[in-house]
Amino acid sequence: MLKDHNHDLVQQISESSDGVWRMEEYLKNSEGCERCQAMWIKIKDDFNSHVEMLRSEIEQHVKEGKFD
Repeated sequence: MLKDHNHDLVQQISESSDGVWRMEEYLKNSEGCERCQAMWIKIKDDFNSHVEMLRSEIEQHVKEGKFD
């Protein structure tokens, strides 16, 4: 079983990755509204940034032997 802090990282990267997928869907649905499309793109970019932060942290835990 993963320690809580590692489980939290895995859980959140899953949630954030799902957010990226949802923003793609919202972006498709907002065709015709440039303001909405710009908003969904910004939110998607934010989710992608979070995914990268989490991925990097998980990678560090693995390299340090602390992903348990």
